[in-house]
Amino acid sequence: MSDIAFPLHHSVDAVLPAGKPRELTIAPGQEDLARIAEAYGLLGLRDLVADLTLYPFRRDGVRVAGHLTAIATQACVVTLAPVEQPIDETFEVRFDPSARRMNEGDEIEIDALGEDPPEPLEGGRIDLGAVICEQFALALDPFPKAPDAEVPEAYRPPEEGDEDPDDKPPSPFAKLAQLRKDKD
Repeated sequence: MSDIAFPLHHSVDAVLPAGKPRELTIAPGQEDLARIAEAYGLLGLRDLVADLTLYPFRRDGVRVAGHLTAIATQACVVTLAPVEQPIDETFEVRFDPSARRMNEGDEIEIDALGEDPPEPLEGGRIDLGAVICEQFALALDPFPKAPDAEVPEAYRPPEEGDEDPDDKPPSPFAKLAQLRKDKD
């Protein structure tokens, strides 16, 4: 995962007896929900439930497949009114002891269409709370907007064709073109 301090912790042993999958359901209590809501700047959070299955991955790794549901309440970016966002996400995260942790300054190659590389598995334990928090944060709407909220006209971007040609800044080459015309 990362060195970020997550507001929920639920550490489990990464060893799967006889290589058999293990199923868990994690439903944080009210104190945990309040801590998660505060950490992510939410007005409220309820009904957070993560159904997880841990599968063997490669030789000593673990694949976590999960289904996350919750109802998050955020402030509308236009009116600041409360906006409820139901979350219903499936995800998969892989952990491998041979995966190394990235150091600051390391180059990283990202294949936008490929799978995420495995996370390092250190100490034989996985913090499923961190996995849940990370997936929850990714599922949140970065710009929640109430259904009846309208952006004031002054802040709306111009629509296609509405741009006034005089509003455009002059091209740096326009002056050169003018000098060339004057020279001829």
